[in-house]
Amino acid sequence: MRFLLPALLAALTLAAEPQLSFDVFPGQPPGETLKMKEGQDPHGTISPGHRGNVFTPELTPWPSPRPNAPLILVCPGGGYNGLADGHEGAEVAKRLNAFGCSAVILRYRVPRRDPQRPWVVPLLDARAALEIVRARAKEWNADPKKIGILGFSAGGNLAARAAYSPSDVAVPRPDFAVLIYPAYLFDKDQPDGVLREGPEGVVPPKGPKPVPAFFAHSADDRYPAEGSMALAAKLKSLGGSAEVHVWVKGGHGWGATDRCEAAKVWTDTLRAWLIDQKFLAPL
Repeated sequence: MRFLLPALLAALTLAAEPQLSFDVFPGQPPGETLKMKEGQDPHGTISPGHRGNVFTPELTPWPSPRPNAPLILVCPGGGYNGLADGHEGAEVAKRLNAFGCSAVILRYRVPRRDPQRPWVVPLLDARAALEIVRARAKEWNADPKKIGILGFSAGGNLAARAAYSPSDVAVPRPDFAVLIYPAYLFDKDQPDGVLREGPEGVVPPKGPKPVPAFFAHSADDRYPAEGSMALAAKLKSLGGSAEVHVWVKGGHGWGATDRCEAAKVWTDTLRAWLIDQKFLAPL
């Protein structure tokens, strides 16, 4: 089996292919405060590996080649001002497909509508997206009871808020969260910071057990790995579970690349965690 696995993974990777993108909202997205310039593409301005000026959020499904797969909603980072559409979007979906997950990329609205609370409008997009992917999971070879959210940097902050925000308990939530070098978890992005709490924070309320979380970070990241560790500890204190991986080097923004050891292996580590958590069946 050890010798067959690389060939099987390679075959699955070759099979990975996105479906057509579609809008999150059927009409005008809610909560909009910016006005689009005349002639501008509402889905954003696109350059290699990057997307900006998104006014109409959209989803791009990457169905799993395997049935009853977990489905992961992917939120690229970009400081809530743009989206790292390549190495934190399509390349991630390819890796997830390669080990049997369905992926759906969310291109949420950027740039910041509110300089002090930049997550407000993207969170509307993410919650609507979670509702859509759960309802349509079977179309993409996925199990609607195994819906996760994965985010990088600002997208990691967005994923944390979608999973754990203490706001209305009735909002759509994922079944697990994958937070890759999440930003803005602390009130100040310093190693000795404290987690953002309260209605605008990332700390879940007492009561319902928080969904399990997976964290990946670099110790030399400018957004401190201590934020990931602190949120993981808080989730555990509230009855949840969390697994945290911190690599010595890598900096910030490595995504699904070969830039550093963390970038090369974090998806393998995630696969093992998904299997351990019974979200993913072994190949």
